Amino acid sequence: MSNSPDLPMDALDAELLEGIAALYDAVDPPPSSLDGDVLFALSLEALDAEIATLTEEGMPALRSAETEATNTVTFTSSALQLMVRTSEEDDGSLRIDGWVTGGGIAVAVLAGTTALWSTSDAHGRLLWRAVARGPLRFLLRPADPGDRPIMTPVIEF
Repeated sequence: MSNSPDLPMDALDAELLEGIAALYDAVDPPPSSLDGDVLFALSLEALDAEIATLTEEGMPALRSAETEATNTVTFTSSALQLMVRTSEEDDGSLRIDGWVTGGGIAVAVLAGTTALWSTSDAHGRLLWRAVARGPLRFLLRPADPGDRPIMTPVIEF
């Protein structure tokens, strides 16, 4: 048996990680109100959000024998523009690559009660992995705390 960190995880590794997770769940569980608190905070932020529009070139194509559904959409608001492109991961989930006009902008993919956050790099690039398929929307928090957040319409991926 080798202890090399380069070897793939095995059943013993998975068992150890499950034990550690169970220990943390028992010793320091998340507060029971956490889900509700997060949803309430997102709802308050959404009330003040500007709604971005889906641009014409980003409009999803209707599925038919002649066309394929698009995997790239662009949203525009008065202050920012967000383009996202989806591709399928090996496990069937989505990889979402995004580009926003500006660096340091926090963007969340909202899927049901889940918010997956990413912050754009200096070139505006964003990345989310292992996103579940279904109706998604994006919440953008501009770098300037005084600017209003931006919410996109829901789109099905």
